[in-house]
Amino acid sequence: MVIRIYADDREKASGIPELLKELGITVILSQLSVADYVIGEDAAVERKSVNDLVNSVFDKRFFDQISRLSEVYNFPMLIVEGDINEIRKITEKWRAINNALISATIDYNIKVFYSRDKKDTAEILKKIAEKYQFGENGSRRINLHNKAKLESISDMQLYIVESFPYVGSVLAERLLLKFGTIQNICNASISELEKALGSRKKAEDIYKILRAHYSKTNADNDSKKSTSLFDFL
Repeated sequence: MVIRIYADDREKASGIPELLKELGITVILSQLSVADYVIGEDAAVERKSVNDLVNSVFDKRFFDQISRLSEVYNFPMLIVEGDINEIRKITEKWRAINNALISATIDYNIKVFYSRDKKDTAEILKKIAEKYQFGENGSRRINLHNKAKLESISDMQLYIVESFPYVGSVLAERLLLKFGTIQNICNASISELEKALGSRKKAEDIYKILRAHYSKTNADNDSKKSTSLFDFL
């Protein structure tokens, strides 16, 4: 199954979109006006490091952000990243941070998750996305009207190749430099893809995605069963 997550383009600097791609998730960078990650038709996540959480509460950004998050999405979520014990070291007014999180949960119906680090955040986002996109009541469709601004053909090519599962910006550029065009990537054999990607599984998955015939029935069934490359061929 292919999991797709929209990430605000400002999150690229955090490295989390790359970690998500390493987990096999299709990440689409976009300019999001609300939330850092959109993971379902009606579900989105705001991510805050411990330092950013403290700063945003005191400069009033926090309540503006969670207010808009809860207004736009029926399933708003917040991930607090880092050691929350550090809050007491950062500020003597640590109770204000606790109160802000309580208010987010009770007044704005925000589900709050805690992660140790960026890798942990990526794992949590993946698990949440699986639930919302492939759960009993999930929807695989995510509709956004705002896409990343692409100024050149090269940007567009990288954008398309980066949307492949397991492929981040580094691998996307490597694939394009090796094969020259997106069409050549699509026509490449599994062994050729494996040499470029350094992984047989990644090569097989991408090969299958590029050649599988799309139909609504297949799209629905993908969430219920996994097809091996042998079955596909």
